[in-house]
Amino acid sequence: MSDEVIIRELVGLDQTMTIFPLYSQVSRLSEAVVCQRLSAMFAQSNYRCIAAYIDERMVGASGFWTGTQLWCGKYVEADNVVVDSALRSQGIGGKMMAWIEAEAERTECAVIRIAMVLGRERTHQFYARNGYFDDGLLMVKALSRGAAEFPEYVSQQV
Repeated sequence: MSDEVIIRELVGLDQTMTIFPLYSQVSRLSEAVVCQRLSAMFAQSNYRCIAAYIDERMVGASGFWTGTQLWCGKYVEADNVVVDSALRSQGIGGKMMAWIEAEAERTECAVIRIAMVLGRERTHQFYARNGYFDDGLLMVKALSRGAAEFPEYVSQQV
């Protein structure tokens, strides 16, 4: 088995759904829900997905969005960066982020950003090592439809 990591863009829903076994290592979502959400994401025309392979084995995956905001202009946001749990801390995530960053440069984006859940120190350290800075706070409130899936985001106000 080679140790070389190859990054490939996945095109279309069928190819992108091949991330499901890897994604299921970090998510409880069913395959049907992942397919439904990816379909909606592709329909927005600004979502893309890459996968990292060693030989022909998928060992990492990440989606990313391109958008424009007033404060920064054109940007890329990485979405759900996942590396096979048996292969973490071996540079695979860094190679995927480097690919996304190169694509952001190629498409003339001003910044690249990522949102992450608080309390995941290893994840925070990974991004800091790769040149990312804390520059904001993403605040989340679960609406009635998301309360069951995201109980940690339900307001506890009295």
